[in-house]
Amino acid sequence: MRRLVFFLFILSMFNVQCSILNAQTRIRDIYAEAPDSIFPLLTKNNRLDQIDFRENNMKADVKNKFEDHSELLILSERYLKLQLSKHCIVEMRLLNDSTFCMVQTYNAPASDSQIRLFDTSWNELPQTVERPSVDEFLSEDVDIDVRLALQALPLIKASLSENSETVTFELQTSELTREQRQKVEGKVHDISRLLP
Repeated sequence: MRRLVFFLFILSMFNVQCSILNAQTRIRDIYAEAPDSIFPLLTKNNRLDQIDFRENNMKADVKNKFEDHSELLILSERYLKLQLSKHCIVEMRLLNDSTFCMVQTYNAPASDSQIRLFDTSWNELPQTVERPSVDEFLSEDVDIDVRLALQALPLIKASLSENSETVTFELQTSELTREQRQKVEGKVHDISRLLP
């Protein structure tokens, strides 16, 4: 009788463990269930194909609605990177079992990023990830004309870490004149911050 009770106890613990593992949130599932409004270039079948290709170590490149290519570049349990189009890269990072961060970076040709936080049902959260000010990127000895030019058009690229809950910001200087870029060379640094 004791053996039977012990066996039933072990079996119930195993079932609880399995259900916890099965309930674990994965970024692949969030991406698969994205609303069409988030990825208007891709159908749900496109996204499912990309996931399938990536999980089978194949190139995850599909033709999107504009007959252009969209490629899922990186897919792990908590992070993905998607080349949505020639001019747009999307990164997603799971922060916990209920929240994730999405960064959309547009290149035309300088890069600028939009950062948004969602719950796992794709409801946008009111929290924001504040972008650093232009002055935070610059050394104190940067010429005032260069500083003002960068402040007038603050293009900032954000990149999510594949391995941690951090975001790195890079101030873009490609819109400056050649002379201005020379003045600022070596005087601009990246900024990394923890995500909320």
